[in-house]
Amino acid sequence: MRTFHSRICLAILAGGLFQGQGQACTPPPGFVNPPLPDIAPLEQLLAHTEQKVVASSMAAVMAGANRPLEEAIRPTRDLPGVSGTFRLSNGPYGTVGARRLVCLTDGNIAVEEVLLTESNAEGNRFRYVVWNYTHPKFRDVRYAVGEFVRTQPEPEKTVVNWTYRFALEEGRDPQMFRKTFLETSFAEWMRNVLGTAER
Repeated sequence: MRTFHSRICLAILAGGLFQGQGQACTPPPGFVNPPLPDIAPLEQLLAHTEQKVVASSMAAVMAGANRPLEEAIRPTRDLPGVSGTFRLSNGPYGTVGARRLVCLTDGNIAVEEVLLTESNAEGNRFRYVVWNYTHPKFRDVRYAVGEFVRTQPEPEKTVVNWTYRFALEEGRDPQMFRKTFLETSFAEWMRNVLGTAER
């Protein structure tokens, strides 16, 4: 039988991140559901990728996609965790166009929407956009596109590549953003999420 932490890891790696609905989240006073940003070609965005190799089949990884987001995203030294989510659209979060509010443990929020889901014999792809950040660490960010790409090179081995791509507000320095946030605090946050089951 899988341990609780193993099930958490499979759920992290299956979704974007989880498809479950958290409970400790409601829209703040005055919240307006924001329009979807115009998303640039992905190759134009600043990107960072982390990889996780899981000793399980892709079917097992995908089966773990229903736990709440707050069970995976815990605070790191520099960034808050997730306290819950609130559905902003009809239908489950894992479908294209589904949108949710994400509440953070320090009281800040962001909005997520699913952009793409693809599955075939070679693997699975799940892409989503995050924007409307209120946390000061994301003050330079216009929006971010997260993407999971999962492949199964062996029956009991699934490789997960998790990429975040950032569009910055006008006038921001991309190299400074990469040096002081994307490849430091944010990369640590990504590794922390992917490594949940290893603690």
